[in-house]
Amino acid sequence: MIPILSVKNLTKMYGNKKVVNNVTFSIFAGQIFGFVGPNGAGKSTTIRMITGLTPITSGEINICGYSVMHSFKKAISNVGAMVEMPQLYPYLSGLKNLKLFASFYGKEAYNRIDKIVKLVGMENRIKDKVSTYSLGMKQRLGIAQALLCKPKLLILDEPTNGLDPNGIVEMRNILKVLAEKEEMAIIISSHNLAELEQTCDVIGLINNGRIIEYKTMKEIEAMIESKQRVQLMCDYPNYAAQAIKEKYNIRCKIVGNSVILPLKENNVAPVVSYLIHKKIKVYSIKKIQKTLEELYFELLNSDRPSTSII
Repeated sequence: MIPILSVKNLTKMYGNKKVVNNVTFSIFAGQIFGFVGPNGAGKSTTIRMITGLTPITSGEINICGYSVMHSFKKAISNVGAMVEMPQLYPYLSGLKNLKLFASFYGKEAYNRIDKIVKLVGMENRIKDKVSTYSLGMKQRLGIAQALLCKPKLLILDEPTNGLDPNGIVEMRNILKVLAEKEEMAIIISSHNLAELEQTCDVIGLINNGRIIEYKTMKEIEAMIESKQRVQLMCDYPNYAAQAIKEKYNIRCKIVGNSVILPLKENNVAPVVSYLIHKKIKVYSIKKIQKTLEELYFELLNSDRPSTSII
């Protein structure tokens, strides 16, 4: 299967500084790719190179098989993007903004306006001036604008910025429909890790210009599962920890009146039974599982070499 977007050995230099360092990843039709990393990590520069807004120092970017460097018009004709804040005319209505942008693409884009307005949930406000819109409404209109050309690759920078909880859920559903029904490849650059966890199929973590992790959500879930721990609240936690270590050769951590063990739930029962046998009362059992956010910070702080599933 040919990827919608293929980025290979992408590098960007500003003077002697490598802002993006040998980045490689691919996105296929129907995939939602979450692009995450701290400020200054290289996310925006990478996206700007993909969209042709920043020149490439070295490496390759291909969109639907067309090189951004050598066949830019053919490559970029497959892209819809909302990079940073959407550029809108505040003195025009949302509908007039869309009609204006649709005129750049032709009749087919113009005929798609009603469908897109409904898709982003703006039917009740589309005829109001953009100057009256909230930040969330401007985000919706920016995404509608990006969809006018019926792109195969949709690039969104912080699409849930300014949305209330209901709006975030609606946006998640919109993106999933676009990926599944329209078979779009979607890049989301975001700091909302909890939302990416529920939305994306693939996560790419960039730091200091390098991709330090690129995995499917199933692989990330397996990583999180492998780091699961169990907290047992009991009396005599020091005695309990020593008993567990001697019996099962498991190193425990003592926090207050609790013992924390690197165990999965299905292995807890024998340990609890053994503690009861040793006359140690167990008052509660609690599963402790890392979130994507905790895993994110753990990976950022690690010194492991760059890894990839490509």
